[in-house]
Amino acid sequence: MGYRDDFYIPGNIVGYTGSLNLNPTVYFESRLNGDITFGRITQDHDDPSNIGRGLVRTARDYQSYNRHGKHKEHAHSINFKHTSRSLFKPRVNSDTLSRAIARFPNLKPKNQ
Repeated sequence: MGYRDDFYIPGNIVGYTGSLNLNPTVYFESRLNGDITFGRITQDHDDPSNIGRGLVRTARDYQSYNRHGKHKEHAHSINFKHTSRSLFKPRVNSDTLSRAIARFPNLKPKNQ
């Protein structure tokens, strides 16, 4: 059983950052009753404690967008901000992106 297997599913994949065939970071979202639940799986990072499933968060004011050639996401109500190292690309190949779910079932070590 992995961390938040109910959320980290192929149907919640919205896109990725990085190179599609070189361990991209995979982004997930789910919307229900005005709330946006979001998280990501980081497959490759210079800091090994930052590899794996990210904490799943929910906020009404979550925003995700590309700015200055980088993907930025933030949600003010839960005091969360993140700017990725590369541009966000919408989901193109769910089979390739879905592999991250099985490869990384655990929460990132830095979040444990």
